[in-house]
Amino acid sequence: MRRINKLTLLIIAILAVAAFSTACDDKQVVEANKLVDSANKKMNDAKPLVAAAGEKFGKISDDVKDFDASRKAHEAELKELATSYDKILELYKGASSDFSQAAKLSKDETFKSYYEMSAKDVDNTAALVTQNKLLTQAFADSKTIDDYSKKIDEIKTKNEALKKEGDDIAAKLKTLEDAVNAKNK
Repeated sequence: MRRINKLTLLIIAILAVAAFSTACDDKQVVEANKLVDSANKKMNDAKPLVAAAGEKFGKISDDVKDFDASRKAHEAELKELATSYDKILELYKGASSDFSQAAKLSKDETFKSYYEMSAKDVDNTAALVTQNKLLTQAFADSKTIDDYSKKIDEIKTKNEALKKEGDDIAAKLKTLEDAVNAKNK
């Protein structure tokens, strides 16, 4: 009889550990999902800001007839744009961090890889936004159109490399997204 009680206690202990482990895994999944929701919200919050900043800079750069006069006339707007880009970059930084934390919580390698690649995608987007901010700063800081043109060439070169990298990341992300969607079915 004592043997059965010890065996029963051992089985109960094993089941309790298994139940606790499952509960911890479920809690991590819930927390990872919250982080992903937070990251997606930040990305959605950034989209209209990016569009507005791009539109505003487009209007400023279309208005260039006399570079120095245009630069001076739009000085306040260029400072506002720099501030807007800082806010956008903070949103992207937060989204990237959320995706990275979600990856750390995920036990499933597919989800972990998807979250890590999502963080890389956000980082790449942030790098492109940084180039837009540099373009704005170049306009504000350049003394001549020639100085500005040189800075534009450097920024264009960096943008092309970032866009190529972004395309590679997007392709990998799409493959991972398909794998994640298949697991969720």
